[in-house]
Amino acid sequence: MTAAFCASRRWILQTGLSFAAEIAASPAFADTRYPDKPVHLIVPYPAGGSADFLARALQPRIEEILGQPAIIENRGGASGMIGSAAVAKARPDGYTLLLGGSQTHIMNVAVIKNMLYDPVRDFTPIIATTRANWIVAANPSTGIRTPGNLVAAARAKPDQITYASSGNGSVAHLGFSLLASELGLRLTHVPYKGIAQGITDVLAGQVNLVMGDQSTLVQHVKSGALIAVAMTGNARSTVLPDVPTLSETIFPGFDVPAWQGIWGPPGMDASTVATVNAAFAKALGHPTTLDILKVAGVDAAGGSPEQFSNFIRTELDRWTVAARKANITPE
Repeated sequence: MTAAFCASRRWILQTGLSFAAEIAASPAFADTRYPDKPVHLIVPYPAGGSADFLARALQPRIEEILGQPAIIENRGGASGMIGSAAVAKARPDGYTLLLGGSQTHIMNVAVIKNMLYDPVRDFTPIIATTRANWIVAANPSTGIRTPGNLVAAARAKPDQITYASSGNGSVAHLGFSLLASELGLRLTHVPYKGIAQGITDVLAGQVNLVMGDQSTLVQHVKSGALIAVAMTGNARSTVLPDVPTLSETIFPGFDVPAWQGIWGPPGMDASTVATVNAAFAKALGHPTTLDILKVAGVDAAGGSPEQFSNFIRTELDRWTVAARKANITPE
């Protein structure tokens, strides 16, 4: 990580924790009856992916902080849109929340013409939870071990090098598409309904490559079942420090970090938003949570609802331009 990036992340997390402390001390926070029943956290992907990992890492802390059960519901399908749409249509009482991210609220917009929701209008942004530097990994049988190997293989076998993703519009889909368009490569996309099955097929050698989060891929890299070819962010991973970034090797400026956050339905009242923001900020700052995230190569984010909202709009602009650059049109 660059010093500036790390300093920025620390500031965001500290700001979120300060915000949480101020809210918790306020009369409005003390007087609210929320929550007085279980809170449902919708994960719009099957179990086994990065969003599910984060939900289960946060669940014990959220239950302690809110004093109510936090029920995780995996509702996968349509590149995360099925579960996300369910939250968009839920009552805005704070008892149905979404743990989504860059795919549900950014990437889908770039490739899907008929979205099931508007990522800005149909949600209440509450807090950014995590950011992560992803891995490009290959099955050992491909012989691809470095970014240079990847380029050479793709040029020698146009359209024959395949990559798995969690669906059209996923981070991996746009990331590989951008990489291919900039370097003049022809790669073949193999979309899945969830990345877990995609990883299984890469492990089995049925698909060549996968771009995914460290929490799900590091174990396979360390066991030798997959080869870590490169990192997707603008700095190397502290978990796999010897693995270079695509930016430092074959594509200067390439930066595809994955991020996640918490949203509620549209129209949530400010006091409930503040309560949920404070709870997740505290959970993210808990030493146990930070240890779990660190091992997986994931960084806690945090911040206020306003900061999260502004970040989403910036990312929408960035990836709309990137999709056009990669010649991707919504279908």
